[in-house]
Amino acid sequence: MGKHRSKRKRKHKEVSSLKYKHGTDPQYGDLDTPLAELEGAGIAEPASGLGEDSNALILPNKKDRPASQPAQAEPAAQPKLTKAQQRKLRKLQEEKQKRLQRAQVFESLEQSKLPDAHLALLRSAHSMGQKETTRQKLRRELQQQRLGMAVENGLLMRERRMAPVNERAITEGCDSESESDADLGSELAKGKGRGLQKSEGPMGDPDSDESGLDAEDDRASKHIDKARSGLPIIGMEQEVMEAVSENDVVVLCGETGCGKTTQVPQFLYEAGYGCKDFPERAGMIGVTQPRRVAAVSTATRVAAELNTPLGAVVGYQVRYDRRVDPGTSVKFMTDGILMREVQEDFLLRRYSVIVIDEAHERSLNTDILLGLLSRIVPLRRQLAQESAANPPLKLIIMSATLRIEDFLSNKRLFQTPPPLIQVAARQFPVTVHFSKRTELHNFSDAAYKKVCKIHRQLPPGGVLVFMTGQREDLDEVGPAAFGGDAAEQAGELGTGELEAEEDENAEVVSEEDLETDDEEEVVVMGGAGFTPEQIADAEEHFEASLGIDLNALKESGKPDEARGPMSVHVLPLYAMLPQAAQARVFSPCPAGHRLIVVATNVAETSLTIPGIRYVVDAGRAKQKMLEEGGGMARYEVRWISKASAEQRAGRAGRTGPGHCYRLFSSAHFNDTFPQHTPPEILNTALEGVVLAMKAMAVDKVVHFPFPTPPERAALIAAERCLVALSALAPASLALTAMGKAMARFPITPRHARMLLQVVHDAATTPQHSAAPLAYAVALAAALSAESPFVHIDSIAAEEGDGEAAKRLRQRAGAAHAQLRSSFGDAISALNALCGYESAGRSEAFCRDHFLHARNLREMAALRAQLARIVAQQLAATAGGPEAGLPSLKVDARELAKALAPPPQKLVKQLQRAIAAGWADQVARRVRSTEHVASAAEKAGGKRAVRYRTCTLEEDVFLHPNSGVHRAAPQFAVYTQLVRTEKRPYMAGLTEIEPQWLAEVAQPLCTFSDPLASPPPLYSPAEDCVFCWQSVSYGKHAWELPLARRPHPDSKARAATFAVALLDGRVLSSLAALRSVLSAPPAMAAKPEARALQRVGELLAALQSAKVDSKAALARAWQAEATFLKRELVGWLQKGRAGVLNSLWPALLAESLQAAAPVGKSGKSGSKRATRAKA
Repeated sequence: MGKHRSKRKRKHKEVSSLKYKHGTDPQYGDLDTPLAELEGAGIAEPASGLGEDSNALILPNKKDRPASQPAQAEPAAQPKLTKAQQRKLRKLQEEKQKRLQRAQVFESLEQSKLPDAHLALLRSAHSMGQKETTRQKLRRELQQQRLGMAVENGLLMRERRMAPVNERAITEGCDSESESDADLGSELAKGKGRGLQKSEGPMGDPDSDESGLDAEDDRASKHIDKARSGLPIIGMEQEVMEAVSENDVVVLCGETGCGKTTQVPQFLYEAGYGCKDFPERAGMIGVTQPRRVAAVSTATRVAAELNTPLGAVVGYQVRYDRRVDPGTSVKFMTDGILMREVQEDFLLRRYSVIVIDEAHERSLNTDILLGLLSRIVPLRRQLAQESAANPPLKLIIMSATLRIEDFLSNKRLFQTPPPLIQVAARQFPVTVHFSKRTELHNFSDAAYKKVCKIHRQLPPGGVLVFMTGQREDLDEVGPAAFGGDAAEQAGELGTGELEAEEDENAEVVSEEDLETDDEEEVVVMGGAGFTPEQIADAEEHFEASLGIDLNALKESGKPDEARGPMSVHVLPLYAMLPQAAQARVFSPCPAGHRLIVVATNVAETSLTIPGIRYVVDAGRAKQKMLEEGGGMARYEVRWISKASAEQRAGRAGRTGPGHCYRLFSSAHFNDTFPQHTPPEILNTALEGVVLAMKAMAVDKVVHFPFPTPPERAALIAAERCLVALSALAPASLALTAMGKAMARFPITPRHARMLLQVVHDAATTPQHSAAPLAYAVALAAALSAESPFVHIDSIAAEEGDGEAAKRLRQRAGAAHAQLRSSFGDAISALNALCGYESAGRSEAFCRDHFLHARNLREMAALRAQLARIVAQQLAATAGGPEAGLPSLKVDARELAKALAPPPQKLVKQLQRAIAAGWADQVARRVRSTEHVASAAEKAGGKRAVRYRTCTLEEDVFLHPNSGVHRAAPQFAVYTQLVRTEKRPYMAGLTEIEPQWLAEVAQPLCTFSDPLASPPPLYSPAEDCVFCWQSVSYGKHAWELPLARRPHPDSKARAATFAVALLDGRVLSSLAALRSVLSAPPAMAAKPEARALQRVGELLAALQSAKVDSKAALARAWQAEATFLKRELVGWLQKGRAGVLNSLWPALLAESLQAAAPVGKSGKSGSKRATRAKA
């Protein structure tokens, strides 16, 4: 019967069994599962056909009906559940438990829920980076008080006016430093910011030092957190890190002040980069800055924000200063430091991320680094795919302007355009005032007048004046110009003619009303994202920080007290300024003073000065321009770009609304100013770039992926120049030993070649004196700056041609004559520098000799820097296998000490070195000496002399004002060509001797075959066989004097050496054999005598052993003591062999003395001595 049971009956039986077990089996006694759930799980089925009314038309199958059915059957034994049924029951039980736990969680959350009033006090994530308005702060504090919450330092619980100026200045400096990308910060000025804060006022309990420090740390931490929360980039951390994780190269664009420089390295550090426990991100985070001061200050700030000591987690490395530990994770450095590391390790295996900051400045090192990293990053990715032990390298390019097309659209740089992340800048509105007239000449006077008007008539606030260079910073608009004490850098304004210009009845005026007569147009820039309430609050906070309430003073009827401070605090700021002096700009301004900073373009983006409210922009900057003729770079004052002008104006909108006064018209701005400043690589002599590329094994420099590639012809010209300097091989253009040594000096290749020539000449002299190198360092510094001599025609020009002016010019000519040298302008500049330093760098020396004090100051500073560099490089490379130069020990202090004018013997050596450094800039006089003399006599005065250069087709002229004009040397070297409307002139002339060119400029020389007359000769002093050759120089094939060079033919060298050996000029002991020789020694050099047995055997022995010098002969005798004995016997008369046998021990001993320096150790020398005795 069981076999014929239907499927429906079997399921019905299982349901009955489950119901039975549910009530009897203790294992399932606690299971409360409804039948519906069992049916849904597939264990039970709805019993629609059993025990209920069925469809009458559907009859049961006969096979399903039992043959006989008892009235009442006993309940059968229920089978056990199968494993599948048990799993389904357990699953149902687990789901029930989850439902119970979920209900408990919801109940707990409901009990811990904050009230709606408390939730309203929390700030949403999207508001991070946005400043609260005063109304929002007040509303929040009122809600906190109503709820019984404590309010610390709230607006309702404190005075609206802030306390003393010194505490305000420290706090403001800290805040503004956090907003700056590359701020010096007040910490640099005071060593440690916390220490200065402690000394300025009590912090916490005065009786407890520890509690005071803790309170100070908490207060500093609050300032840092508050400043960081206000940076726009904080709200974009997730977007930045997602882009870095998904891409190897990322471009981040954000205006100065968005916080990218200080926050992006922290984002990377917090994401695990720089952590050794994370293999994929184990390398350091490298951040490059174009300036040393920016690298140091940024590292200091980031270390303070991470609450770690400087040099531990965060470090920096700049020239002459390094604070990096083995465990450093974030390393700030200059781009030059990273360039050196690429030369040592091309793949930069120590780094996991490289951040190129301030890429918009497009410095030369930055462009080269971007080209190198565009190839290093894919290589690191490929190595990471091959092995997990090699982490990939991430590259982040950060720019402060929107000039990013060179990075995104350059297929040679990046085949796939990297993603761009733009960070919105938060800048207060800046009112830009254009002048009606553009001052083209006396812009320094115009800037001075504008600053005076701002100081007299406008409310308090710092003034930032952009000038062109150090000279204008210190002389034109310096402290003395304001009537102050130059030593103290501060003074009283309102003396002399300034008082006469001041209106006694002047009242307080607004910024918009300042001298509107000379303003043409007013434009408001910035201010996006700020409400009028935020702007008003910022102005109120700025005035309160200075301790002045302008509105209250106006209402009280005392407008005079609302005027600017009566004293000024004037400070210069330029790149050559010492670091300690630069840090003074960020120190608190003295009470009752207005800060006036006169700066160059260094303050455009890299530095942010706190408290600046007004900007005076002259619109000029000193830019490096590449000279067309000689390939030299000169600094010229030119108009800045529109992007730079916007950066300068933005300096006034950092802490509140500001004003920018431009000393040029809007029409001139729109029509004349370029959109962007051209990259430095387009205005730089490329010899140094090509040499650096070759040093890093970049053979084809023309194929290098520059962001803005220079002209191909310029790169080829740079390679030709390096060939002329002996840095590259003429055929293969490979780096020579001289080129490797030149690449290690961080100076121009020409100056490096000049210095190394002096090193070579000084090391090969018996005295090994370092005095010539000291003069060479001074000469390199003198050639790197402009001429120190004041132009005589410009002296007393305002007096016209009167007798007084004439006498003044005569005095100037006599003073210049004391320093002028007939050997060249370079030696004259060296004499001026030596006299200036010997006089203690006195300004009086410059006045008495009519010299430019500024140029001499630059020379002296550069000389001290070059002295340190040369001493360090020579200690590491000179005499080494890579340098190919003899060793020369020098001391930096000896190189930098004051020097007397060089003696004539050293002048010749310096002239020779100049010829080596400027070998491709040699000029030859076209006319004869007699023609030049007669022409000058007929003209009755100075006359320009015509010259022809070795590389150009056109003629150039000797300038009449040159020191070598009267001598008119046949050959001269020039450092640059000055093109005028009349003709091209040579500048920086130095007389040279033509025979030097065959020695120091061999790549430009063409040598003939060895000449028969004069015949070859052996030099005992140099232990070498020389020949004479004809020499032609340059593309014009100038004929030079005969050159004595090592003989290229081995047979001729052996024959000439044989004559000297038999004549006793090699070994003095052989001189005793002259009287017993059977033939004259000169016969060995005659070609027709080689058929004789004695001549042939001697020459064959010398050629087979490659003996053509005394040193080679000593090595041969050390190997075989009887070498040449049989051949020399053949030259003796019959029966005279005993004379040679008696002289042989003396010959071996003399040769042993000559071979002693050849030995590498004492053991080898003793072995050769033993062989010689045998």
